[in-house]
Amino acid sequence: MNDTIKSIATIMKDLDNVLIFPHVNMDGDAIGSASALCLALRSLGKKAYVMINEPVPKNLDFLECGCTTTDDSVLDDVQLSLMLDCNGMNRISGREKAWERGRLKGCIDHHSTKAKEIRYDFSRIEPKSAATGEIVYNVIKAMGCEITLDIANCIFAAITTDTGNFQHTNTTSRSHEIAGHLYKIEGFNSKVISALIYDRKSKNAIKMESEVISNLDFYADGKLAVGKVTQEVLRKTGCTMDEADGIIVRMMSIDGVEGACLFKETDSSVRASLRGRSYADMAKAASKFGGGGHTLAAGCTFNGMSLEDAEKAMIPVLIDTVNAR
Repeated sequence: MNDTIKSIATIMKDLDNVLIFPHVNMDGDAIGSASALCLALRSLGKKAYVMINEPVPKNLDFLECGCTTTDDSVLDDVQLSLMLDCNGMNRISGREKAWERGRLKGCIDHHSTKAKEIRYDFSRIEPKSAATGEIVYNVIKAMGCEITLDIANCIFAAITTDTGNFQHTNTTSRSHEIAGHLYKIEGFNSKVISALIYDRKSKNAIKMESEVISNLDFYADGKLAVGKVTQEVLRKTGCTMDEADGIIVRMMSIDGVEGACLFKETDSSVRASLRGRSYADMAKAASKFGGGGHTLAAGCTFNGMSLEDAEKAMIPVLIDTVNAR
């Protein structure tokens, strides 16, 4: 059963030391929600940090707000370990030691896939919320915190990225209502935030996007598009992997494509980012490989597997997914 926003706010107000855990491969909702809550807790005199073990993506670096740390001993006593925008140990890979330090365990998320291996002391999971940022906004308000400009920027970034700039079908009236409240904050400018997120691609990133798009593979009569960002592509274009985040959006803009998969190759794993247009259940597909997410936006990671083997495993499942109708 979900705990209420009010009860979660009460618990947090009674704690002094909190570690917040966004999911691996941070997106705007993960880092935006985490920093917003961290700033709110600090405004109440709490010691709070966002625990990460990877760089914040370049287009989201303005959301860091001095909140992140890679030091798992940054707090002498961790009263609460809080998962944000995720709810399973596989989503905080590499930070398990830090997570276990928390005397209390909590979760705030909006993904429909729910972990079974963790017993939380409290949780709030709202699959109908467009972004975890919406839930966090309500928690911050319930704690009686002021929505400062930095918090407003983080919440707006969380919502706009997970709703595709308010264009995806998960967008609700509440998404717009919260955004409307943010516009009342002195200095808030949605155009500036959107430009920081979407309009800072390097020349090399454009070259990488062109390289990947020109080598797409199509399956199921064009309903499935598959792209690959290999280590060779990164070397050839001089890019880092976080600069590939917008490519799958371009893939989904192709007429007739119902589902897209972008494989991202690292030295030790292959990450699959998945998107659906209208009916393809990408969360169900990702769950077959230990991943998860939303119906139309999900992902999973193949550890210790080659790109070729990851393709062989996943593409048949995705073909079935886009052919499900």
